[in-house]
Amino acid sequence: MDVADPVSPSIKALVELFKNELAAVTFPGVDGAMLEQLIGDVQRNTHAVVQAEAAVEAARAALRDSEEALAVKSQKALAYARVYAEDRPEIAAKVDVVSRIAGTSAPTNSASLVRERDGGSDAPPKRRGRPKAKPAASDAMEATPVPPAVDAADMTPAAPAVEDVSVEPAS
Repeated sequence: MDVADPVSPSIKALVELFKNELAAVTFPGVDGAMLEQLIGDVQRNTHAVVQAEAAVEAARAALRDSEEALAVKSQKALAYARVYAEDRPEIAAKVDVVSRIAGTSAPTNSASLVRERDGGSDAPPKRRGRPKAKPAASDAMEATPVPPAVDAADMTPAAPAVEDVSVEPAS
């Protein structure tokens, strides 16, 4: 729909024809005045649609702004709740539930939460994740050699191990 002029040139030409050359001719339910009235209706409705779309876009922008403000303030409120709940296990448990629902995790620098998670132990937490993959046999030949070990008694480097590696050409 052309907002500047919603009426097509062909319809305008038809209306001009009915206003001039066919002004004295009548057809059942169709004449120049009726066509002009319908053009006015199209123009008014087009204007109403443009205003409504502008209002919808403004409402969407306001919605995005309010959603963003809510998200920022919620994160801040959750951070404050975590700090407050550090010495209150019953509240900390609820804060953890809210964090999981929100898809955020508790900060790892909170010693009391780590201690509580690990069963009250002051030992460092266990490493998590997948173990490092061992290099494949072909990668082992391309690996950089390890520097020689240092003998702690005299602080002189130990002799490097000599390894004979022979590579046979592929046939």
